[in-house]
Amino acid sequence: MKHFKRLSFILVLVFFTIPFYLQGEPAGEKIIAMCRPSVAQIKNIEHLYEKNLITLDRIKLICVYHADEKSDYALPTGYEPSLEYYDLSYEYVKENKLTWVEFRKITGKVDTRDLFKENTWTPQFKEIFDRADGIIFTGGADIPPAIYGAETNLLTGPSTPMRNMYEISFLFHLIGSSRNPGFVPFLESRRDYPVLAICLGAQSLNAAAGGTLYQDIPSEIYGLKTMEQVLKLGKDRVHSYVYLKNLHPLEKGFASSFHRIKLKKKSIFVKRMGMKKSDKPQVLSSHHQAVKKVGRDLRVIATSMDGKIVEALEHQKYKNVLGVQFHPEPYRLYMKGKYYRKKASGKKDFNLRIFLRENPPAMKFHRNLWYWFSASL
Repeated sequence: MKHFKRLSFILVLVFFTIPFYLQGEPAGEKIIAMCRPSVAQIKNIEHLYEKNLITLDRIKLICVYHADEKSDYALPTGYEPSLEYYDLSYEYVKENKLTWVEFRKITGKVDTRDLFKENTWTPQFKEIFDRADGIIFTGGADIPPAIYGAETNLLTGPSTPMRNMYEISFLFHLIGSSRNPGFVPFLESRRDYPVLAICLGAQSLNAAAGGTLYQDIPSEIYGLKTMEQVLKLGKDRVHSYVYLKNLHPLEKGFASSFHRIKLKKKSIFVKRMGMKKSDKPQVLSSHHQAVKKVGRDLRVIATSMDGKIVEALEHQKYKNVLGVQFHPEPYRLYMKGKYYRKKASGKKDFNLRIFLRENPPAMKFHRNLWYWFSASL
C-alpha cells in the first residue's frame, strides 16, 4: 500500500509538470466567440481546427458582428452588399455545411461617450460571455482616435467605426479600464477566461484598458516620409508588406512581411508556452499602428528587435488575456502548396510554412500559441 501511494503521487506529479501542449485533449464541445467573421477569418479557424492546431475534439464558433458594421474586405466584382455585410460569410458556412458555425448579431447604437460604461450592448455582451468558453478579436482597420482621446493623424484610416466602437466596448466590459475605475469587469467572475486579441485586436485591447496608439509607425517612431525609406530599414523594422505592394501596384501575390520579436522573461510565452527568453521567433506582420501608452493592468511581454514596437501584451490580473500585434492565425501560414513572391518581378517561390520551419523556433512558437489557447478553453 505504501508503494502504491508513492507511485500514485509520482504519477500525479508527472502529469502536472508535463507542459500543457503535451497533455491530452479536453473532452466535450468548447464554444469560441470570434469578432469580424469574414470568410477569411472563418477559414482560418476551420483550418486551425482541421490541422489540429486548435487541439479540441469538438468546437462551436459563434461569429459576432454589429448589424451596422461596414466591411473592410474586398467584395467580389458585381456583388451588391445588402444591409448585412457578412452575407458572404453566411453563404460560405451554408455551402460548406459548417454546422458548428453560427452567427450572433449585435444591435443598437451607443454614443462614443458611453463606450466605457454599461450601455445598450451590455446585456448582449454578457450573453455571449456567459455562453462562450473564450473569445478572439481579429485584425482590421484603424480605430477612430477620438475613442482613445487623440486627434486624427493624416495617415489614419478609420473605415469601420461601428466595429471599432462595439469591440472596444466589449473588451472594456471584459477587462475594465482606467477610463471607468469603478466598473466591475466580466472577468472578475471568470478570471481564467481566454481572450486572444490579434493585431487590431491587441490595439483595441489596449485602447479599452485606457491606453493609446502610435497612429503611424514609420512617421511617428522612425521619422520617415516615404515607402522607399521604410523598406531600407531592414526586415526587422518593416511591419507591413503594403509598402512593397504599393510601390509595385501592377504586381500581385507578394508575401506578407516577417520579422523577429524579443520575448520577455516573465511572459506567458516563456512561463506557459514552452519558449525560452533567448528565442527570437519570426512572426507575420501587417500593421502601421502600434501601442503607445499601455492601458491599465496590461504588461508588455514582447517587442520588436529594436524595442520600439510593442509586439505582445498580457493582463496582470487575468492570466489568459493575451494581445499579439502579429498574426498567428492565417491558414496560409500552415499550407504546403501555396507560394508567393518576396520581391518585385520575382518568382512565386516563397512558402510561408517552409519559412517558419526553416527559421526555428518560428513554427514551434506558432503551434504552442494555439496549443495554449486550446488548453485555456
